Amino acid sequence: MAAADAPNVPLQQRALRTRAKILDATVESLVDDGYTATTTARVQELAGVSRGALIHHFPSKQELLMDAVAHLAVRRGRWFTEQATKLDSPADRCAAGMGLLWSTMSGPLFAAATELWVAARTDDTLRDALVVHERRLGADARTVIADVLGEPHPEDPTFRAALDHALQTFRGAALTALLRDDARWERRMVRATTDTFCQMMNHDPQRTRP
Repeated sequence: MAAADAPNVPLQQRALRTRAKILDATVESLVDDGYTATTTARVQELAGVSRGALIHHFPSKQELLMDAVAHLAVRRGRWFTEQATKLDSPADRCAAGMGLLWSTMSGPLFAAATELWVAARTDDTLRDALVVHERRLGADARTVIADVLGEPHPEDPTFRAALDHALQTFRGAALTALLRDDARWERRMVRATTDTFCQMMNHDPQRTRP
């Protein structure tokens, strides 16, 4: 059986690469062109694939966008985890955790997510797909931030409430920042949100893991 299947492996790998290329192109179009202008023709152009290849993997724009939601969630989660691994035992764990959270509110992946959030207001199918993946990302974020802080359980009610407050504050501020290019204001906002989060957690910023 293994020998018979072996010739199909390269073809399967090419198919997976093509699929990933198309989904990456969809994210790129969401960032550069916006949701409305993210058409299958535009995605085909960016991905550099044939019309037949695109339709083979995604027969409709709706199917393309549904899979793009999942693909984007995976990329956002992977990026967040990778950034967390770069933190090297910071003295102020609370500030480091909030800085990490704020870092997710900029860049192309956040821009693509914003396009989908706005579109989901009038698209129930898209909204339902987003809710599933946003909840999963939220759970992953709790685990990562808890690990950075070094003490709370990811499901601790106080921690969840404090983190949700910080997340919603940052998300609103990030949307404001799209129209307000003011680095000083951003620093003040991040500091104020960090202080509130640490107070809610009653967290000693000098505390380190044993």
